[in-house]
Amino acid sequence: MLINGRTLRAARVEAGISMRGMARRIGISYSHLSNVERGDRRATAAVVEAYRRALADKGHVVDTAPEDGQRCDTLDLLRGAGLLGAVPPLTAVEAVRAGLHRAVGGRSRAEWWRQAIADYGASHYLAPPAELLRDLLTDAALLETYLAEDLAADRRDLLLAAGYLAGVTALTWSNLGERRLARRWWHTALDAADRSEDPAVQVWVRAWAVMNGPNIGRRPSEILSLAQERLGDRLAPDSGSCALLGGLAQTQADLGDPAAVTTLRRLAELTERVPGEIAADRGSLFGWPEVRLRYTESYVHTARHDTRAAYAAQDRALELYGADLPRDRAKMLLHRARCLVIDGDITGGAAYATDVLDHLDATVRFESVHASARAVLAVVPPSGRKLAAVRTLRGVLADGGQVTVQETGTPAQGAAR
Repeated sequence: MLINGRTLRAARVEAGISMRGMARRIGISYSHLSNVERGDRRATAAVVEAYRRALADKGHVVDTAPEDGQRCDTLDLLRGAGLLGAVPPLTAVEAVRAGLHRAVGGRSRAEWWRQAIADYGASHYLAPPAELLRDLLTDAALLETYLAEDLAADRRDLLLAAGYLAGVTALTWSNLGERRLARRWWHTALDAADRSEDPAVQVWVRAWAVMNGPNIGRRPSEILSLAQERLGDRLAPDSGSCALLGGLAQTQADLGDPAAVTTLRRLAELTERVPGEIAADRGSLFGWPEVRLRYTESYVHTARHDTRAAYAAQDRALELYGADLPRDRAKMLLHRARCLVIDGDITGGAAYATDVLDHLDATVRFESVHASARAVLAVVPPSGRKLAAVRTLRGVLADGGQVTVQETGTPAQGAAR
């Protein structure tokens, strides 16, 4: 059974709890709950569970169990929202459109897929993951039928599209916290890219698989091997090559390898050669703006505990970030929180990290953000683990990052060093 906002509202009212009272009880903002109960936002599993516990304390019960005793996970929620269930009919509809398009002599399939992939690259940072996944799975099913055709004349182009499509799908599963599914889609993306024999897609897929590696539980040694598979090639001044060097530098820093600084220098040199249209593309998986270089610098120097260099990279990044990149900005701010802890300000760093999460909209609070917050806790020494600020941050992460969002204010852009 999928619980909707109206059901939650009815249960809350019956228990005699005001909406503001519920917000205080479960640590989710009043405005967010208002949107959920009106139906403007989906009632996520975390929100439903928070309501269930709060109402249970008042002696009321909300039936949140899925039908037939099945576990209520991301796949169940997607089915309940009609997203996965819509894939077969949507695929059939799209197949009809594609056939008509060919019949009237429209663009070739290769051209159409190139545009579709570009659209997905832009949608990754903007569309809700569950909605994006519906479209991705629809197109993946359609692409599968095309690839199954015997001796398809444009098979190489279709394999190229499959590599990109599977890569974006893997990133989307990762955003939803589905590590196992993300890893499987990365395997498909890598195989499709290699079979296409196209160097650009081979580098791009490996680059983002490397970048995404820590968020889906890959071991650093495994990520390093993946990054090194294409380093023997001449890297081009494009987004894929830059992302590959960035992922390599981050992995080396995580492993404590001083070569991370050399790789970072190579990345800076390659970034200077990136064409203007790629450097200006801030909101796509196929762009490489300066702010991504600065983010990588912040990550590497923070991991190496070189906080002076990290703060400098963060300051420059904060000058470049805008409202269009809230997720990446939050992750970079969490680097700053980690630096504060490294510098000995444990309470300040933990409170700063909690404040970052507190002001981040729930729609972009994905697994990669939580991983950056967990990295803050990882550098807290044993002597500081019982501090109130540290316990608060740990509790926020244990609750899936759901915290009270204040009406005004944002995390400071220049924390005290």
